Amino acid sequence: MEEKAMLKRLRLFNIGIFIFCMSATSWIFASVSHADEKQASFDPKSVVFVTNRDSSDITIIDMKTDKIIDRIACGDWSNPHMAVPTLDGKYLLATGTNSNFVAIIDLKTREVSKVRLGLMPEHFDITSDGKYAYIGNMGIGAVSVVDIEEKKEISRISGFFEPHGIVCLPNSSKVYVSNMGAHEVGVIDVEKQLLAKRLEVGSAYVMARLDMDNKMSEIVGIANPTLTIDGRYAYAADGDSNQVAVIDTIDDSVVTTIPVGDEPWRAYASPDGTKMVVPNNGDQTVSVIDTKTNKVIATFPGGEDMTGVNFVNGGKKAYVISRAENAVYVIDMERMKELKRIKLGLDLDLETASTTPDGKKVYIAASRRNSVYVLDADTDNYKEIPNVGLSPWAVTIIGGANYCH
Repeated sequence: MEEKAMLKRLRLFNIGIFIFCMSATSWIFASVSHADEKQASFDPKSVVFVTNRDSSDITIIDMKTDKIIDRIACGDWSNPHMAVPTLDGKYLLATGTNSNFVAIIDLKTREVSKVRLGLMPEHFDITSDGKYAYIGNMGIGAVSVVDIEEKKEISRISGFFEPHGIVCLPNSSKVYVSNMGAHEVGVIDVEKQLLAKRLEVGSAYVMARLDMDNKMSEIVGIANPTLTIDGRYAYAADGDSNQVAVIDTIDDSVVTTIPVGDEPWRAYASPDGTKMVVPNNGDQTVSVIDTKTNKVIATFPGGEDMTGVNFVNGGKKAYVISRAENAVYVIDMERMKELKRIKLGLDLDLETASTTPDGKKVYIAASRRNSVYVLDADTDNYKEIPNVGLSPWAVTIIGGANYCH
């Protein structure tokens, strides 16, 4: 109940920020602007993109030196939630949650195009061909489809309940959308641009009510559908049911459900695709699922308010982030043994993290500290990159292991 209440307060807090910013500012929407007159002087594939909510900008960190080399403004009071680059490094997209747009940033020319969306856009994914972005509008229960090259919303698909995590199949044929306000996963047909199927997940299938007074419900639904490496299956953890559903992405059916701990947050796939690691915030445990048998093969003690899992060294080791404890739990994935707990500091509010493509470093955003922490995968030593921006929330690396919350 305490976790549900905290989630509800977070949702209401986000709405409060939105109302304040829209009423207290006279920000005028501009479709195209220039964040900086100079052209980008960095290789997009060699940097870390850090999304700062309260300073409404993106900080660029060089992965070789771990130094801040640039900043890109997203628009005053926009409160960006996350940023995702296209795989070719041409564009960087960032959702402006308070201003209801997505910023499409040309990383070479620094031209910023702002595309109007629905209410409270947060999470999104980009098709592997780089053509479309699918963006969840938490406030209206709809997903916006944005043509990235044309820089316009081409469709708005309704029928969702607090659409949260979004993932595109590797072949860009379908998009899976989790609902925080319902116990279901929606399937979007990319060719037809419509909601093709709704999959009930877990045993606590209850829809969020649609009236405004109860839109931000106390339902703890599904944070994110996680694909296997080949895209054959999606694993969806349902918070109220204490289960993880396995979805067959060929016929879009739930093939099995796996009991885990209390209030599972979401599943995280190991680099070799053989394991799913699930933090359970209700009982502060971590479940490890074998994807061949779809059975829990290990359960470890975890931390309070776990926000992510990052695999390093080819999946030999996993870092489990505990926001409330300002700590990282280290698990040996080969011997299935918890190794240690790394305390990074006090009053940090660890958010999300990205693993570098070579699996040697992890970058963790610390929103209260306004810093990013860098973990060395071999030694477990860490260092701080201070003053990255106000309330860094998400980090992203092209070709890395990325996620948001």
